[in-house]
Amino acid sequence: MTAYPSIQSEIEALSRRLQMLNEQAENEIRQKLKEARAIVADLEMQLSDLTGRPAASQIKAASGFSPLTDEQLEVQILFVVHKEGAEGINAKTIAGKLNQNPVHIRQWIKDHPERLRREGSGPGTRYYMPEA
Repeated sequence: MTAYPSIQSEIEALSRRLQMLNEQAENEIRQKLKEARAIVADLEMQLSDLTGRPAASQIKAASGFSPLTDEQLEVQILFVVHKEGAEGINAKTIAGKLNQNPVHIRQWIKDHPERLRREGSGPGTRYYMPEA
């Protein structure tokens, strides 16, 4: 029975070591993720510069329903509808992708009916790019 305390203390030491190694591994993974995000952001900006369209991170940068001018909102709405709306997209989905208030999106659409083609009514309303 005298061996029990030494075994118990060895188990505790190994548990502490395992916890420390897990924390180190977690920190290494977080650092790699941070570096990967920086690379992705750089590539998005390069692509945005080449295409002239906003990068995904630029669209999501408007967090917390930050106010946008009508011109900024128009560019972002048309970009999302063009990119995601092949089968139609509703105002709530547009708002979610732009991190904007759905009421603000619906109001812009109501004020600019010529910019999007509308099908349906109520919650089932879908918006499409206008046909040329």
